[in-house]
Amino acid sequence: MDTHKQGWVILIVAGLMEVVWAVAMGQSDGFTIWYYDIIVAVFLVLSMYLLSKAFSAGVPVGTGYAVWTGVGAVGTMAVSLFMGTETASAIRLMFVALIIIGIVGLQLTSQPKEE
Repeated sequence: MDTHKQGWVILIVAGLMEVVWAVAMGQSDGFTIWYYDIIVAVFLVLSMYLLSKAFSAGVPVGTGYAVWTGVGAVGTMAVSLFMGTETASAIRLMFVALIIIGIVGLQLTSQPKEE
């Protein structure tokens, strides 16, 4: 796997780590439940570290950041729907689909950053 593709894999994993800390933050009741606080801290650091590694592997910063937040947003929404803490409607799901289309479009049109 070339470095640019590896960067994209790392970026997606970083986005999934973002889902973990975002969901844990929502469960932490304003950082009052210590075990959720630990999950937030650990996965936030992991997510940021992997995001920086994706940038180092050639993913452009603007594109990578947009995809990272998009993966986090879509994943957090999906987990929240599954947990029953969010509601689904056709219009909300349409907007989530637009985020997914944007993520895929950014990935398909991305070029490695110039050294």
